[in-house]
Amino acid sequence: MIEEIEKLRKNVLYKTIACFVVIITIIILTIGFTNIPALIVFELVIGMLITGLITKKDQKAFSDLYKKEIVIAAFNKVCTDIQFNLDNGIPYQTIAATEMMYMGDRYFSNDYITGKYKSINFEMSDVEIQEEHTDSDGDSSYVTIFKGQWYIFDFNKTFKANIQVCEKSFRNSRRKSLFVKKEEKYKKVELEDIDFNKVFKVYAQNELDAFYVLTPNTMEKIKSVNNKIRGDLLFCFIDNRLHIGLYNNRDLFEASIFKKVDINKATQKTLGEISIITNFVDILSLDNDLFKTQGGGVIQ
Repeated sequence: MIEEIEKLRKNVLYKTIACFVVIITIIILTIGFTNIPALIVFELVIGMLITGLITKKDQKAFSDLYKKEIVIAAFNKVCTDIQFNLDNGIPYQTIAATEMMYMGDRYFSNDYITGKYKSINFEMSDVEIQEEHTDSDGDSSYVTIFKGQWYIFDFNKTFKANIQVCEKSFRNSRRKSLFVKKEEKYKKVELEDIDFNKVFKVYAQNELDAFYVLTPNTMEKIKSVNNKIRGDLLFCFIDNRLHIGLYNNRDLFEASIFKKVDINKATQKTLGEISIITNFVDILSLDNDLFKTQGGGVIQ
C-alpha cells in the first residue's frame, strides 16, 4: 500500500518538476528578447495552469489512495460508522437552507464524511464559496469568501427557533451581508457574558430560545472551543441540530507531494485534524442528553 502511494506521489512530483523546468526555460528565453513584466507573469500563469492539467489525474489518484488507506483508517480508530465520499460534499442547499451564510456565486465541496463519535452522529466536508467581482473594465474574477469545513452534529437540546452565534472575525455571516432581506425575523441578542459579547454576535428568531440554549455554561464551552480550534467560527442552531462553519482557509486530510509519506506521521496528522470533531463533541458536551425528555420536549 505505501509503495503504491509513493509511486503515485513521485509521478506527480516528477511531472510537476519537469513542467516548471520548461516554464523557467521559456521565461529565461523571453527575458533575452524582452523584459516586459506583464508577459513574464502571463507565461508563468499559463505554465501553472498547464502544469495543473498535466498532473491533475495523477494528483487525484495519489490523493484518493492516501485518503482511502490512511485517512479512513485514522477515522476508524476514533469514530464508528464512517462513510467517506471523496468526490462529493455537503450539498449547497443544506448550508443555504440555514440562511446563516451568504452563498456567493460559486460553490465547491468534497470529502464528505459521515460517522458517529460517542453517541453523536456527524457529517462534514470541505467547502469553498466564491463571489464574482467585476472591475471597472468589465473584467470578472472570483474571490473566495469562505474556505474551510462545514460540520453538522446532533444537538442535545430541543428548541423551537433558530439561533446564530457568529465570531466577529468571521467574514461571511449572512447577518453581515448586504443581501439580507429586511423582513428577516432574526434579532440581535445581547447576553450577560461581557467577554462572550466581545468575541461573538448572537442573532435569534426568539430571544428566549437564545437564553435557553446559550446558558452561561454553554457560553464558556463555546469560548473554550474557540480558543482550542484555529480559524473563525460560525455556530448555527437550527432544526435541533448544530451546524458549525470553520473558516480556516485550508482543506483537511491532504498529503504533500513534496514529502515521502510516513504512515505514522500521516496518521498522527490526520488524528490531529479529526480532533476538531472530537473537540466539538467533547468540549460542548454534545453527548449529554440531560436536556432532552424521553418525548423530545423542552424541559422548562
